[in-house]
Amino acid sequence: MKNGWRQSLIIAAALLLAACGYHFSGSGKFPGGVTRIFIDMLQNRSSDTGVESTFTNDLIYEFTRKREASVAADRAVADAILTGTIVSLSVDDISRASISTALERQVTGILNLRLISKDGSVLWASGNIVERKSYMVVDGNKTATEQNKSDAIAELSRRLAEAAFNRLTDNF
Repeated sequence: MKNGWRQSLIIAAALLLAACGYHFSGSGKFPGGVTRIFIDMLQNRSSDTGVESTFTNDLIYEFTRKREASVAADRAVADAILTGTIVSLSVDDISRASISTALERQVTGILNLRLISKDGSVLWASGNIVERKSYMVVDGNKTATEQNKSDAIAELSRRLAEAAFNRLTDNF
C-alpha cells in the first residue's frame, strides 16, 4: 500500500511540475527559429586588455558544450549572429584588515549581447548580464594577487557565458 501511495505522489509531482512550465535552464529553443549561430568576437569596453578573446572563447565553448550543432563555423552558414560587448570589468574591495589593506576583492563583469538575424533585425537582446567573483589579496605578494584576479576573471567569464546561453534559450 505504501509503494502505491509513493508512486502516486511521484507521478502527481511530475505532472504538477510539467504543468507549471518547469524546465531545466538552457533547455529551450533559440529565438526566431534560429538553429545555427555564428559567435562574433566580443567588443571590449573594459580597461582589461585581451579579455575579449577569453570571453568569446567561453561563449563558443558553452554553446558547443550545450548544443554542438548550434555553432556555425562562419557567417555564411549561420541563421543569426551573436554579437556583444564586455561593458565593464570592475574590482572592488569587499573585506579589509585596515583602511589601506584589502583582504579580499570582487571582480564584477557586465556583458551585453544581441542575436541578429541575417537581414539585420534584432531577434534577442540580453540587457546587462552581471556576474561577480571574489578573490583573495595576498599580503606583500602582488604577483599572487594578480594571479588570483586572473583566475577570478576566467571564472567570471565562464559564468557569464553560461548565463548568456541560459537567457538566450529561456522560453518564458
